[in-house]
Amino acid sequence: MGLMSAARNADIIPGSVIEKLRFVIKRNLRRFMLLLIIGQIFLVGAMMQTEEAVYLDVDDWNEDASRQLDMRGPATSQKDAEIEQLNEDQMPEPEGEYEDESMPPEILSVKFRAEAAYEIAEFELSQSVKVLRRSQGGKLLRMRVMPGLAKVDPEYIEQLQKKFKKFSIHQTNRYSEFVFAARGRIGDPYTASETSGVFKICVPYQYEKPKFALPASERVVDGVTYYRDRAKTAVGSTDVHILRVEPFSNSTRIFPVLANEGIAQKETLSSMSKRYGAIAGINAAYFTPRGDPIGTLIINRRLISSPLYRRSVFGVSEDDTLIFGNPDFSGILKSGNFSIAIDAVNQPRRGEQLVVYTPEYARSTLTPERGVEMVLVKGKIVGIHANDALIPPDGVVISAGGAKAEVLKQLRLGQSVTLDYSIDKPWNTIKHAVCGGPRLVSDGRQDINGREEKFDNSIINGRHPRTAVALTFDGDLLMIVVDGRSKRNVGMKLSELADYLRILGARHAINLDGGGSSSMIIKNRIVNSPSDGCERRISNGILVTNR
Repeated sequence: MGLMSAARNADIIPGSVIEKLRFVIKRNLRRFMLLLIIGQIFLVGAMMQTEEAVYLDVDDWNEDASRQLDMRGPATSQKDAEIEQLNEDQMPEPEGEYEDESMPPEILSVKFRAEAAYEIAEFELSQSVKVLRRSQGGKLLRMRVMPGLAKVDPEYIEQLQKKFKKFSIHQTNRYSEFVFAARGRIGDPYTASETSGVFKICVPYQYEKPKFALPASERVVDGVTYYRDRAKTAVGSTDVHILRVEPFSNSTRIFPVLANEGIAQKETLSSMSKRYGAIAGINAAYFTPRGDPIGTLIINRRLISSPLYRRSVFGVSEDDTLIFGNPDFSGILKSGNFSIAIDAVNQPRRGEQLVVYTPEYARSTLTPERGVEMVLVKGKIVGIHANDALIPPDGVVISAGGAKAEVLKQLRLGQSVTLDYSIDKPWNTIKHAVCGGPRLVSDGRQDINGREEKFDNSIINGRHPRTAVALTFDGDLLMIVVDGRSKRNVGMKLSELADYLRILGARHAINLDGGGSSSMIIKNRIVNSPSDGCERRISNGILVTNR
């Protein structure tokens, strides 16, 4: 019965309206309280999620001390600080749960070991922990360890204060905060677990700031400096341009790029640099007149072009370690009991070679000579051609000439084919790699192997504009361009270039494509004098960008 009806009949049934109202009020009140409780649960959950999302919990942090340790200059605004906190890089969180917090993790030992260009501080802990870090300018590192550690032995603190320009530790039950200020540069910490169960935190650093052989000319960005030198040779002088990238430079990235993002393409270095917003760059690998890179080229772990004659290669690993070496290539094509060796990937087919062409190469294989070309999609032969076959975006083309073409004719449309090819370790897991050659410096000594890498006499003994990359004993990456072929600039022989790089402290170095290709760009400005009188369109380059 409705309320109005109940009211009209109140004189007939005096207590009915009151009873009805009590029932309705109680029912609605219960619903309201239930909704209120649910809403508060969601609100609390959202607040907890927001707290977990922010790395730097400033509730227990002394902001005045934070500003004193900030080496970047004036304190940032609260809004900027919050943006920085939300964008922090974080170390991988260790697997498994933390052990009983009644037994906090303990530092068992602090050891120091020397690597080629830097030292590493190793902290051995009694159990795994979560590690977060903040790095400022490559010289200041804040490292938070959670949960909080047991009281640190004063002897360990004293050792760390001797090794670093500044070292301090702030401890709470929830976390321990380490602050390192290095005399040289300091790298990102990383963790390691041993089979014995010991958990390690490793902090790489330079004990002292290394002195470079040349006075600074122009600071490009933090950790990247441009130098210009006038070098003497046996027949005259020449301008040399050096880009020095210091180790642990967290603000920059180094990577190779293709002209117009493809093989068999050409583009000026300044155009490539503009497309990526680069702060600096140089030309890189040799290339054919058509624009095919010659030799090893790896971009983002993808093999763009396979090794040739085991020529010298410069690479960047996943953890930004720089390596130099001479990788080799091997591969095999299989179909049932049928197998045949693969000679190359994305290289112009020569003679009796069998070459694999991927979508990075071009629209087609561009092969002028007739042979046998099989189009593969999802491992099945979907097309057979004589030459210049179109490369499918979701497949590859295998192209053979000479005797290998005759062997390949045994395969038929619809057959399944397996391709297995790779370069040898550690290059098969490298992030980026660029081929050059010949080698110039090995472990600090001149080591030119032009004959072994099958370069002609003009490149080995001629005097030309040059481009090279080197790794110094201090861990710096050097990118070098030598001007030449003009009245002002005589260029260099490879032996002169190797000796010059050794003066700069090179530990390893390789030559890159030179001549009219040699070019260096700094902040959208070509700083060298290309021998053609203007920029040459090249196949590929090495760029430095902000992260």
